[in-house]
Amino acid sequence: MQSPALQITRLDARFGAQVTGLDASAPTTPEQIVELKKLVAEHGFVVLPEQTLDEGQHVAFAEGFGDTVVPWLHAVELNTLARMKELPGRPGYTGVHAGAVYFCNGPDYRDEPDDGYLQGWHADMTHLQVPLSYATLYSLEAPEYGYETWFANQYLAYEGLDAQTRARVDKLFVAHSFQHVFPNLAKVIWPVVLEHPISGRRAIYGIPGVAEATPLDVSKEEGDALMEKLSAHLNAERGIYKHSWRKGDLVIWDNRCVLHRRGPQAKGQTRVLRRVMASDGAPADIRQHMMGQSDC
Repeated sequence: MQSPALQITRLDARFGAQVTGLDASAPTTPEQIVELKKLVAEHGFVVLPEQTLDEGQHVAFAEGFGDTVVPWLHAVELNTLARMKELPGRPGYTGVHAGAVYFCNGPDYRDEPDDGYLQGWHADMTHLQVPLSYATLYSLEAPEYGYETWFANQYLAYEGLDAQTRARVDKLFVAHSFQHVFPNLAKVIWPVVLEHPISGRRAIYGIPGVAEATPLDVSKEEGDALMEKLSAHLNAERGIYKHSWRKGDLVIWDNRCVLHRRGPQAKGQTRVLRRVMASDGAPADIRQHMMGQSDC
């Protein structure tokens, strides 16, 4: 049953919701986390406005959703906020906690209006053997305009396919790879379509993004046609929501049924976000559920 303290306002008729009545800096109960997971599964993402979170509070909140320790695969800088302007012009840095990552865009960091970084649709960490289910992104500094985060509803992407295509992709797998950054990192095989464990709805998983160009066991011609269909909804902006950041916004999305990307930069504007991701259960259970969808 929905907690009487939470007020839910849809952001769009088919996608996203704003949740008020919850202080994310305070300890959450298991019942509150269950309710939030249901809301995120239903709406794809939720926004908790006017939050005040230091890094420790943010991590503690995300830990309610699952394990936040991410196996980072590259060298990182610590104590980002204290040293932010000393650091070179890279867009991401870790905090004191290994799972906290800061994304810093703006005049003091990357003042390149069309740098392309994170402007492609993707789901995070699908190249891991046990990908992370939830992302929590908090705004420490918001621009007056620009630097939106765009979200794409992968439930609608799947439901918008014709019946024949849905039946075909339900049985297919695709390789997810981050080898363009880490050449020695093994590819991971995931089904093209997942059934969400909470909502029960099917969603296209992580496409496009860090995936091979062609699903496994199909010809290049069929694979190209299928990938074009799987991505066409993004070109038409069907099921797309563009979030304009406000300082104190905490956005939670489900990485299994949502894609995201950064909108165009805006010269003279600054945006500083902190992300903490979380799993959703035991690693073996997560992988078994994801791989089991091909048998449906």
